[in-house]
Amino acid sequence: MAQQHTVAQGETLLRIVRQYGYQTSKALHNHPYILGLPMSLISQNTALLKPLLTTSLLTKSLSRRVVIMLLSVATLLLTGCGEEPNPPAKQVAEEQPSRFSKDKIAYRHSYHPEWPKEVRNEVYGDEETFSTPRILFNAKVEWMKKKTLFSARMDGSDRRRIIPETAFEGRGLIGSHTPKRSPDNRYIALSMDTTEHGFTRELWDTKTQQFILMSEGYGHAHFNWTKDSENVIFYASGKHYNYHVPTKKLTERPIIYSNGLFLLPGGKTFLADKKNKYWLHDFNGDVIEKVDLGFNTQFTMRHLAVSPFGDYIYFVSEGLGAAQNYWINLSDPSKRIILPKKTWSYFFSDKK
Repeated sequence: MAQQHTVAQGETLLRIVRQYGYQTSKALHNHPYILGLPMSLISQNTALLKPLLTTSLLTKSLSRRVVIMLLSVATLLLTGCGEEPNPPAKQVAEEQPSRFSKDKIAYRHSYHPEWPKEVRNEVYGDEETFSTPRILFNAKVEWMKKKTLFSARMDGSDRRRIIPETAFEGRGLIGSHTPKRSPDNRYIALSMDTTEHGFTRELWDTKTQQFILMSEGYGHAHFNWTKDSENVIFYASGKHYNYHVPTKKLTERPIIYSNGLFLLPGGKTFLADKKNKYWLHDFNGDVIEKVDLGFNTQFTMRHLAVSPFGDYIYFVSEGLGAAQNYWINLSDPSKRIILPKKTWSYFFSDKK
């Protein structure tokens, strides 16, 4: 390989000499890159190389300068062309710790190092899991690329997956509809968007790990459970329904118009959100009381929630100056706590 480079480099140098028409000097013929050439490649006919200039002194001077110049050019051309240069040292970057385990079932949030590395599943009937109240939320495990339902304790710890992603074949959660767990923790009522039935109301049975179709229908569901976990009450397509779980029977109910409906803990009274006030209805839908909170028609109660004991409601104000957080005592609505809004998420404690 080195010999091939030497021959090619010498030919390049001779072509430069012939181009300018100067005599080849002994120094040039003895150049180390010329020595390796066969002599047949070096022309001995000096007539072909006579300079155009006839002044002897000028010819010699220019010849020396040209030789120096040519050698410089040759040096630039030939740099690094002898033997193969060593490749540059490979940059070795420290391997970053993987976000996933080898089986891709372990993800650690850098901002929540106390969370478990693996995605743990919620197990129906596990006493430790349900020893404290749990919140429901939907999220997507990054490598699964499918949104599903999780639960966690009130402080966000003990995060557990409720529904495996594989169960969502042909269906997906409607994230803006709040799911509702049955009092016995077995069933979860959900709004779904399916390829077979369109928008649906379904139950997830955490014991059998199966979906149960209750009805088709669109619009916000506002699920409620009776305290015996046998009846789910919800809206669908502008109507109000009761689904009896043991018999799987769907019955239409007298409708209670609302922006959100809440069955109070006693199981006999509904609280209906009426935008800037609330009404109380009996179980059959008849009006018991209309409660005016003193807000004008521009005011809207957003994200309304009822405490576990049915003694307070919480909401965020909208349409009347800066948004604020409100807690109102249901036994005496004039008693209220008002604080500037700093977050959208507040949860009632299971203790008074």
